[in-house]
Formats: sequence, C-alpha cells, structure tokens
Amino acid sequence: MTQQSDPARNATTDSTSGPTADSVGQAYELFSEAGATTALGGNIHVGYWDDDQDLPIAEATDRLTDLVAERLAPQPGQRLLDVGCGNGLPALRIAQRRRVRVTGITVSRPQVEQASREADGSEARGLVDFQFADAMKLPYEDGSFEGAWAIESLLHMPDQSAALAEIHRVVRPGGRLVVADLCQRQPFTGEDRSVLDGMVRAYEIAGINTPDEHRAHLAEAGWELLELTDIGEQVRASYRHVSATFRELATTLDGFAAEQITEAADLMEAFGRHPHAGYLLITAQRS
Repeated sequence: MTQQSDPARNATTDSTSGPTADSVGQAYELFSEAGATTALGGNIHVGYWDDDQDLPIAEATDRLTDLVAERLAPQPGQRLLDVGCGNGLPALRIAQRRRVRVTGITVSRPQVEQASREADGSEARGLVDFQFADAMKLPYEDGSFEGAWAIESLLHMPDQSAALAEIHRVVRPGGRLVVADLCQRQPFTGEDRSVLDGMVRAYEIAGINTPDEHRAHLAEAGWELLELTDIGEQVRASYRHVSATFRELATTLDGFAAEQITEAADLMEAFGRHPHAGYLLITAQRS
C-alpha cells in the first residue's frame, strides 16, 4: 500500500453483495503491500503459541502449518491441494518436510507469481506448483488429490458448502481435508456486532462461522467430521502482532490510506480481544 492507495476502495465490496474472487484477490494484494506478511513472519495466517509467548511470530505461524500437516498425515509422493495458498510458504513447508506434491491455488495472480518465485529458491522445487483458480469451480478432475487443506480461505467464500463440495469432488475417497479458520464461539450480538461487521467489511470476509455452522457446511458437502478443536487462545497473540504492525505503517501514510490501515488495525485488535473470537482446526474425511 502506498500513499496513493485510494483505489483500495475498489477492493471493498458493498456489504449487501459480499466479496467476490476479484475483490478478495485485490484485498490480499493490498494488505501484502501494507506489510501483513511482515507482521506474521512471512506467512499469511495466524501463529500458534503454547506457554512460550516469547516465541517469534515466524516460528509460531510455521507451527500452525505443522499442525495442519499433522492432521493431514500424508504419505510421501501423495498429491495434495492447498486451497488459498497465499504466498506459498505453507505449501513449500509441507512439500519439503513430507515429501509430497502440492498444488496451490489462489485468486490473486501476484500471489501465484510470488509463490512460484519462492518455489524456485526452495528445496521443495519440483514438488509444488501454483495456479490461478477459484475454489468455487476447481479446474481438476474428480479424485485428483489424496488430500487438501484450507488455511483461512473458506471465510472469504460466499458459498462455503459449494466450495467444500468442490474440494470433496477432487479428493479421492479416504482422503482428508484440514481446515484452519476463524470462528464465532457464540454469535456476536448488540454493540459487539459492529466489530464482526467491521472485520467482514475490512478484510473481504463472506462470513465467520460458529462451530455448528462449520459442521453443517461440511455435512452438506459430504465430508465426515473427524475432529473440531478450538485453539483460539493459542492463536490470540497473532491479532496483536498484526494490529501493531499496521499502526506503525499508518504513520508513514497520508489521508485515506492511513485511515484505512488504522481502521483495519483497530478492528483486528478488537476482534482478537473478544472472548467470542475463536479459531478452529478441523479434520474431515471423504468416505
């Protein structure tokens, strides 16, 4: 994001229409320019802390990736799908450590280019490829993958059941899906609703589910739920890291750009402090 970033308004969809693939892609490009990847240590997802709150953010975000990989439990040589691959770092880490082949998809062409550059300099080169594709209509044949994961990507999709059904279609029987995503432990109501509505607006989110809504979407798409665990307290420090970085960045900007990034920081911090803000690790299987 630069001082001439008023076009960011174009990435914010009217609340009545919800986000589109284009608007989500634009939003991620803008927040990457704004320093979101720096705030999260290189990844574009939350970190995981146990008791060691001094753990660097980069290590904490890698730990979240490792938790996803553990639940996938892939065998060497298997082909996996990363739904919403971002800058490609989780795909590279899982491919390298598990010796699996990973196809990552994103609705941002700059992210495809960035992820491909990261792959070129990685030990996972040759095991990964990144493509521009929409999870609502995957360009793959039935049963193309042994497993899939989606880290903080389903919340951007206007019809999560349809997206989950598409992932179900391209995963072979017996394959697993691991979802890592925000949740509402209980619905935000009253004055608190403004925090949730602000997050939805600022971050191009279609909706943040309750645990029961996550279960319902998975069941509708044909997935068998194996595990649903709330790790909200272990990821909560992530929101503080992002908001602090965004506020520091705002001091270098002028006008609308500074206002926009400050609002995003305020909303992120408020959501992260709220007791109803949870974070789920979900493991499901295709029967």
